[in-house]
Amino acid sequence: MSSYDESQERFEEFLRTYKDDQGTLTYWTRVQQMSINDETSVAIDFQDLIAFDNVFMTLAAEDPPKFIETVNNALIAVLRVEDPDYVSSIDTTLIKARITNYSEHVPLRAIRAKHIGKLVRVSGIMMRASEVKPLLVQAMFQCRICDEKIPQTQEEGRYTEPVRCPLCDKKTPMRLLAQESLFRDWQKVRIQESPDELPPGQMPRSIDIVLEGDIVDISRPGDLVKVTGILETTPDFSRRGGRLATFNVFIEANGVEISEKEHEQIEISEEDEKQIRELADDPYVHERIVASIAPSIQGHTTIKESIALLLFGGVSKILADGTKLRGKSNILMIGDPGTGKSQILKFVAGLAVRALYTSGKGSSAAGLTAAVIHDADSGAMTLEAGALVLADQGIACIDEFDKMDPTDRTAIHEAMEQHTVSIAKAGIVATLNARTSILAAANPTLGRYESSLSVQDNIRLPFTILSRFDLIWIMVDTIEATRDRELAQFILNMHQMKRSKDAPSIPPVSQEFLKKYIGYANRYVIPQLTPEAAEVIENFYVDLRKSAEGGAAVPITARQLESLVRLSEARARMALQPKVSKEDAQAAVRLMEDSLRMVALDRVTGKIDIDKLVSRMSASQRSSSDTIIKAIRDMEAEGTSTVNKDALVQRAVSMGLAKEQAEEVIDKLLAEGILYSPRDGKIRHSQN
Repeated sequence: MSSYDESQERFEEFLRTYKDDQGTLTYWTRVQQMSINDETSVAIDFQDLIAFDNVFMTLAAEDPPKFIETVNNALIAVLRVEDPDYVSSIDTTLIKARITNYSEHVPLRAIRAKHIGKLVRVSGIMMRASEVKPLLVQAMFQCRICDEKIPQTQEEGRYTEPVRCPLCDKKTPMRLLAQESLFRDWQKVRIQESPDELPPGQMPRSIDIVLEGDIVDISRPGDLVKVTGILETTPDFSRRGGRLATFNVFIEANGVEISEKEHEQIEISEEDEKQIRELADDPYVHERIVASIAPSIQGHTTIKESIALLLFGGVSKILADGTKLRGKSNILMIGDPGTGKSQILKFVAGLAVRALYTSGKGSSAAGLTAAVIHDADSGAMTLEAGALVLADQGIACIDEFDKMDPTDRTAIHEAMEQHTVSIAKAGIVATLNARTSILAAANPTLGRYESSLSVQDNIRLPFTILSRFDLIWIMVDTIEATRDRELAQFILNMHQMKRSKDAPSIPPVSQEFLKKYIGYANRYVIPQLTPEAAEVIENFYVDLRKSAEGGAAVPITARQLESLVRLSEARARMALQPKVSKEDAQAAVRLMEDSLRMVALDRVTGKIDIDKLVSRMSASQRSSSDTIIKAIRDMEAEGTSTVNKDALVQRAVSMGLAKEQAEEVIDKLLAEGILYSPRDGKIRHSQN
């Protein structure tokens, strides 16, 4: 017994005298402030404790319940001396020393029978949380016959009444006096292995955790948590209600730490910071970072540049009226098979801090956003966070975007523009944060990209979702002897682990360092738009709008304007610049032009035309089709119900169309069912 008294004294001494590196009395200050902040617990870093006295290491490993009881008693003893009024005003069983950062960190899939009854520390993503309920700890019963009050401690969360009254010795149902009994807050949560720890091809493991007292409700689903506690067991019950010899495990939590989301979890040492500053001062910083994105894929520099900007992200703003402007970009890559789209996605998923990779067919709307699940234990409906909510403040890489079910795809609309996921099911109405960049890859509908067809025919994706992508890249696999030989040599050299002789002279940045660099940039750099940069963007926007002569084509929309701002901010952030320069804006404009040229270049007029993206016809084709329809209407008004095709072409030519163009537009209108041909060479308008 004496050793425990000693260890309690040692712990009291630790609370009073432990100083950190700066020489401040860390825990003593916290103890003194407990009554001011109305707190009932003190979080204690286990590493500080064993640095003070190694005896606690043995104690915690050999007898965890006794260890926890000792530290709690020591804290109460210290408080009694320090602040007796506060101790007498609250229930002393609520005063706890919460142990965090315990040495024995066990991955969820490594929990075995030997850990039962031991103190362990586990980490993972919180998937769901029950509601907070009061747990009866110390009950006060009253005998219904002689009104005697009988206290009874409740063991292991099971409700037990006294069998008989000690005074009148009668067996009788007791009355529970709730106001004289002692309750404690209780909550059950489930944590699951975080995706980055998951070995490929394995189902993620999860474990239930019971929280009591002031650690309930401090974390919510989607948070990355680390929990220190004792591994306990409960017996399995068979369907018939009998006990089985197998047991379920759960953790009775003692301390909970919430890892700050996104970039907070990246630890940056002074040495790292020095290197980060060096890279930021390099005049070729942009080129070096772009060269470090998926270096195993040759070429596609423009696409890699846009992905680098997506990783850094712009600045999200909240306006005075509460409107939120998103800072995250979304990018779509459409390309022929074998152009390395999935490689790029996998690379980004490995590089970003909170990133999830999912494939189109394997994702449902509930899996991406949030699911309402019936909790078997409590019978209540609980909310389980989906992929986009778990990737909050990160990147969601969605492959095979075109194979997704259209109903599931619409679930992403809101996350892409508003950065939230709203759900109203089974009496649960909630809005969850999903501040996620989406990087999607899709194959063209016909297997390969047909340049003769419009974008809309190549990608059968609704415009509502296309307009939400800041940049759309088309990766076409063209046959060109010199390029093909270069690519073949590049890939074969890679397989032979050879460095090619004409390797870029700019050394790329390692993946680990790039992770730290992005984290640092996101945490400390908030670039602001300068008037010069704003002018570049404004001129580009206005000039493109102006090029729409006579209101025929609308080449650019206000969404693209916001995209330009986001991309310029991201480029400034890439060089750790506090201001968005003119060059940043020009680079963003160049990327946008390249993307629009791929997607929306109208071959007839040679102008960029967003209508090509919106609808199946470009503006010039639409005006041609209007001419044709007007011609057919005029000819029908002149008295013929069916029109001769050649005569119609002649009429269209006289109205100013080229013969080939007129024939092409007539064929297109026939294909779309606006005109139809009752017999060869004759044409009618289908609305007649």
